[in-house]
Amino acid sequence: MSGRQVLAALNEEWRAIRAEAATSWAAREPALTGARDLADVLALVRDRPDEVLGALLRLAAAGDPRAHRVVFQALLGKVVLLCSRRPGTLPEGLSELWLAIAEYPLERRPRAIAVNLAWAVHRRLPRPLPARPWGDLDPAGVLPDGPDAAATLGEALRLGLIDEQTHRTLWTVYVAGRTSAEAAAVLGTTPELVRWRCSRALRRLSTRADLLCA
Repeated sequence: MSGRQVLAALNEEWRAIRAEAATSWAAREPALTGARDLADVLALVRDRPDEVLGALLRLAAAGDPRAHRVVFQALLGKVVLLCSRRPGTLPEGLSELWLAIAEYPLERRPRAIAVNLAWAVHRRLPRPLPARPWGDLDPAGVLPDGPDAAATLGEALRLGLIDEQTHRTLWTVYVAGRTSAEAAAVLGTTPELVRWRCSRALRRLSTRADLLCA
């Protein structure tokens, strides 16, 4: 089955189950209070991701496969994005996501759950094809792709691993997708300084990946 067929089947499955009742979950996990069905639970993930994903992972570990499926649905778009630059890897990526959810060490990593799950899939897939020229800037596995890079950079800023200026520089290059020259024009600096800031910051972040994945 092709990746497109797998994705279509998963979306059809979600449409079939999203109206299933989830009210009983709130008695065990207060974070899910107010959710009437699985679609409501998925909506809660967007507002309070760690709290709600953590609750779902506990329910799944206790033997409720529907909770596992909601976590999978919440991460599905991220994995599709990760695989979009790796032709033919979507079925593998979806399998890796399922395994990452089942194996997730919630007690050790209760924060940044979505980022950690997406990063686990990212690490198990082949290196992506470049989407556009990046000059000599290469995250070299330090940052995950797409939206997860923004979350990782936000966490690095919160932890004090980078300052506001460095955060803005990295965000402009690795999230907004600008070249060093384009980023320099936006930031009011030079391409050389953009490259230097990114290179220095990525070296620092690579030594503290334990904090960003914690």
